[in-house]
Amino acid sequence: MKTLKLLLLLMIFILPACKLDPPYMKYDNVVISIDELTVPETGSVNVPLNIYANATVYNSCWSDISFVFKQDSESESGLEYFLYATADFESFGQCPELTVAGDTLITLTPETAGDYIITVWTSSSTYERDTIVVGSEIPIE
Repeated sequence: MKTLKLLLLLMIFILPACKLDPPYMKYDNVVISIDELTVPETGSVNVPLNIYANATVYNSCWSDISFVFKQDSESESGLEYFLYATADFESFGQCPELTVAGDTLITLTPETAGDYIITVWTSSSTYERDTIVVGSEIPIE
């Protein structure tokens, strides 16, 4: 009987100390997949090129999709760029299914002729490369 009372007493003190709420998680600027990308194959010096990207996530815990396009500072040629999408994630335990999407149109105006390499991060660990061949003259279409 004493064991039962002691067990009951322990449960009275331990159970309220347990947090029964769902776990809270928050992450900022998480790299997410770019699921649609349009990069021109060719271009000309001083003629703007448009690069289109779209990213989609499929639950309501994601928000604030943004895109980063920047020149690779370690590139010897100066013709290499990175493109990736980020979003914020905040969960109070459940994430109802909801499509959250964002897109961007990036304008790149090449200043020199050459092969412009765009490294597109399709997730936090994988990437693809696209090349834009830029000539010094306007191509005839």
